[in-house]
Amino acid sequence: MTNAIRHEAVELEVTDDVRESVEYFLAAAHRTYALAGLQDNSYAMLVSIIRESADQLSERQTRGGGLTEDQAAFLIESGTFTAESLAETEASVARGDLAELERKTRLEAITASLGAAEVAAKLGIDTSRVRHRQAKDGLYAFMAGGRRRYPTWQFTPAKSQPVLPGIAAVIRSFPEDMHPASIQNIMTTPQRDLLVDNRRVSPVEWLLLGRSPQNVVDIFESILQS
Repeated sequence: MTNAIRHEAVELEVTDDVRESVEYFLAAAHRTYALAGLQDNSYAMLVSIIRESADQLSERQTRGGGLTEDQAAFLIESGTFTAESLAETEASVARGDLAELERKTRLEAITASLGAAEVAAKLGIDTSRVRHRQAKDGLYAFMAGGRRRYPTWQFTPAKSQPVLPGIAAVIRSFPEDMHPASIQNIMTTPQRDLLVDNRRVSPVEWLLLGRSPQNVVDIFESILQS
C-alpha cells in the first residue's frame, strides 16, 4: 500500500516501510514520555521532527561533504565526543556517518520535549501562561521546525513542584548559541563539580535535591569562558 505526496512539483511515494519507520520513531517517543510520566502530542512532535530534518538537509557542508565547524563544535559541546576523540574518529570513520550522528543527536532533543499545550496541561495553566513563563525564564524552550518545544528534563513528577527548583537562574546562564541537545546532555549527565555523598550527579538531580542552582550556573559559565 502506498500514498503519494506532492510538494513543489515533486511526487514522493510513501511506502509501507516509510510508514513503519515513522510509527517506530513515534513509538520510541511514546516510551520517552511514559518514562517521564507525561502525556504527548505525537502529531505536533512529528511536524517538528520533519521540519527540523528538512532544515538539517539544507545546511551547508564543508568541502568533500565533511562536518562543518558548527557541527563539530556541536558534537563536542553535547558530550558525544571530546575534541581529541572527534579528531580520531574523523580520521577513521566516514564523514557521512559523523553527520548522521549529529543529526540523530539533534532529533533526540525533539523526542524528549513537549509542545505548549502539553506543558499547559501538565502545569494546569493555559497556553498563554506557558509562553509568559518561558519569556520570564521560568521555562526553557527551543525552536524546532518553526515550533516551540519544551524539554522534558526541566519537569518533575511532583504535582507540588512540577518544574525544577532554581531553573530560572540556570536558564539565564545558557549560552545563546548552544544547541538544545547540548544543553540536554549537560543537564542530564553527572558532572564532576556536582558531588553528593562523593557521588557525581547531574544538574537535574542536583536541583531536585534542593541544592544551589549557582553550582549549575557555574558549569555553563565555565563553558562560555572556555
